[in-house]
Amino acid sequence: MTDHLTTLCDLVERNAHQWPGRKSHRWKTSTGFDERSWAQFREEVGILALGLEAAGVGHGPAALFADNRFDWAVTDQALLHLGAPSVPRGSDTAPKEQKFLFLHSDARWLFVEGIRNLAVLAEEFTPEDRYPEFVFLFDTPENLDSIPERWRPLVKTYEQVRQKGQERWRSEPQALVRLRAGVKGSDIASVIYTSGTSGNPKGVMLTHDNFLHNIRAISPLLQVDPEADELTVSVLPVWHVYERSFEYCSSFCGMTLFYSSVRNLAEDLLREKPTIVASVPRVWESIYGKLQDKMSKESGAKRAIFGLFVAVARSRFRAQLALKGWRPRLEPHPFAWAGIPFHALAWILLTPFDKVAQKVFGPLRALLGGRMRASFSGGGSLPPTIDLFFNMIGITLVNAYGMTESSPGSITRRLDRNVPNSIGIPLDEVEVRIVKEDGTLAGVGEKGMIHVRGPNVMSGYYKNPKATAEVVDAQGWLNTGDLGALSHSGDYVITGRAKSTIVLVGGENVEPEPIEEKLQESDFIEHAVVVGQDRKSLRAILTVNEDHLKKLGDRLKIGWDELWHHGGDTVRHTKILTALSVEIKRLVNRENGFKPFESITKFVVLKKKFQIGDELTQTMKVKRNVVEQKYGQLLDEDEKKKQESKEL
Repeated sequence: MTDHLTTLCDLVERNAHQWPGRKSHRWKTSTGFDERSWAQFREEVGILALGLEAAGVGHGPAALFADNRFDWAVTDQALLHLGAPSVPRGSDTAPKEQKFLFLHSDARWLFVEGIRNLAVLAEEFTPEDRYPEFVFLFDTPENLDSIPERWRPLVKTYEQVRQKGQERWRSEPQALVRLRAGVKGSDIASVIYTSGTSGNPKGVMLTHDNFLHNIRAISPLLQVDPEADELTVSVLPVWHVYERSFEYCSSFCGMTLFYSSVRNLAEDLLREKPTIVASVPRVWESIYGKLQDKMSKESGAKRAIFGLFVAVARSRFRAQLALKGWRPRLEPHPFAWAGIPFHALAWILLTPFDKVAQKVFGPLRALLGGRMRASFSGGGSLPPTIDLFFNMIGITLVNAYGMTESSPGSITRRLDRNVPNSIGIPLDEVEVRIVKEDGTLAGVGEKGMIHVRGPNVMSGYYKNPKATAEVVDAQGWLNTGDLGALSHSGDYVITGRAKSTIVLVGGENVEPEPIEEKLQESDFIEHAVVVGQDRKSLRAILTVNEDHLKKLGDRLKIGWDELWHHGGDTVRHTKILTALSVEIKRLVNRENGFKPFESITKFVVLKKKFQIGDELTQTMKVKRNVVEQKYGQLLDEDEKKKQESKEL
């Protein structure tokens, strides 16, 4: 079996042939751990595929509402072999949205984890709605009493399906060969709906060929030793295109996949000792915050020593970047060569001290398992502080860029060309251009809209040719909606998102992301959403780190209950707000590169934390319009009260 894949289905056969006894998947159970080899995975896929085929599943969309688990991986491949495009979503997706996805996608079958998931979804349906032909449950319930009677005849459990599949597998052990023969690379593999942060989500049609491009282009960049039994930990939602594509790539490299969760991530990293993981910026911000908290509890002497070694490592790392020319400047710097002797001297002098510093950082790396070579971070740009910190202590963070519409990989940094504050260079076979507002192509350092073209670009939006034509032109160029530029080092840089651009009444255009990233460098601020469309100045909606806020309250001798306004929705204590105002001005000012009109003139601090499925997407991106709609009025409360008092 060669490494050439014609469809995603070939991945199962290839790996079972190449590494039959190697662990493919591992996960925690209520009694311990379970695992499968690649040969066992192939058999599980075959049994489930044949059982589903016997139940009538074939060509046609299938809604798959489930979370990270082995059954998801088996189901994904079984559906691919049957030519049934999956319509995936997490089980925690709002039932109303699940119903929309099922109906809009014309899904014929429904796959859910358990009876509770089905019960809440079933309540959304009316007698007039179209129902699935069958509902398949991963878990076997004790009874079906909790779901409406209309649904009960539709339910089949995986236990039942596998029993039928097992019988057919015995008589046709090469059934997967037959099924693969009916699948083409141009077939739709999945219809993945966008997060729907504004309006109804759109169904992105991705083919086998789209995903295969990512496997071809990204897998070599992971630099996996195929004979070293490397392992990755899955923590991002597998239905999301980023995690899903990464899992295909890691599988192609022969890695073992361990299923984790945000709650158990720290424990699982320590125990499983992964070599490489996929992540998003919020994961690293959380880890960074915990490391900072841990260090704050050490003695003053230890903190001082640690700070010294951080300064040494940072200075050497920056000198190394400068010597390689890895500084993504948008402005020309004709005299950059003049600093080379200084940077070379700094690198030489600091190298011995950096070796000691790396030993000091060893316990930090050990908290992540001690074997981690790298993490590819997607779903947004890494904050500069996070980017620099982990790379300088020996944990390589590589920023990757893409979107659902591009399968998702388009541009990424490399392990051997890892330029901080950039998103790197295009993947093989992918073209990138920057288009200015007037439609002309931007030069080096000039900002504009990022367009990509290549075999990674989607077939289109399902049943929405108008929306497709709005983002993909006749020549195949996909308008990403992101603003960026090509730096003088040859790396691409994200400068904002067109849809989030704020236009103040004075006509100033503001990209909120850089301001938000800067605000989130504060120990106190967990999330920051900058707003101000059609206003005189910018405002911010903030959520806080409770531990640091409590410490601030203790220093100011303010009790926890005193912090919150009346019903407890927002912080209104004058001393706390004054301290936070000082912190905001320290971060967002001229000295840090912000223009006067980019300063924050008003802010509100929420007690409520942003939640996935509410204010956050599954990859922990903030739903800007949701936050502004839900909490924007809090910024106007004081003004309304002042106006009401004047009228009285």
